[in-house]
Amino acid sequence: MKNDRGKVLIAAPVHAVLTDGLTAAGYDCVQQENISQLLALSLIEDCVGVITSTRLQFDKDLIEAAPGLKWIGRMGSGMEVIDVTYAAQKGIACYASPEGNCNAVGEHALGMLLSLVRRITWSHNEMLAGVWKRDENRGTELEGKTVGIIGYGHTGAAFAKKLMAFDTRILAYDKYNPQSIPGHIVNCKRVEELIQ
Repeated sequence: MKNDRGKVLIAAPVHAVLTDGLTAAGYDCVQQENISQLLALSLIEDCVGVITSTRLQFDKDLIEAAPGLKWIGRMGSGMEVIDVTYAAQKGIACYASPEGNCNAVGEHALGMLLSLVRRITWSHNEMLAGVWKRDENRGTELEGKTVGIIGYGHTGAAFAKKLMAFDTRILAYDKYNPQSIPGHIVNCKRVEELIQ
């Protein structure tokens, strides 16, 4: 297929499935993973689309530098790096990919929680200093504990799924989509209920 749909700046490390898909859809992909705000200003002028992560701040200046920009794709869930309001005023569609890293973040959160309750980092640092406190650093088991989750989107749900294997009681609060919380998880109506 001829690349006649325009140029797309890929300003983030991406899997080949994305670039292959964009190319197959008729886009001309230009990859620049190690990008600065200044370099982006010089590369974006004739772009119709951009794939970014947290490397760029899509503020008014960067958006203005691309008069033909039609869409911005964000690798990840947070749209804090894009002035979504200004982009919408310019007719630019903005897309996030919240499910893309939810499993990795859920696993990371579980790892940090286990490190906390089992005192792994604390005791490791003490051992590096030549201190051995066996009883003080036994930690506690996660099983039977109550864990609160604020926000039950893709990441909150992935974290909860992992916690269920530890036989924990899970409380969740979601300001925007409380109906997403399944029945086997305590659906808190107020965030304060998580700490009572």
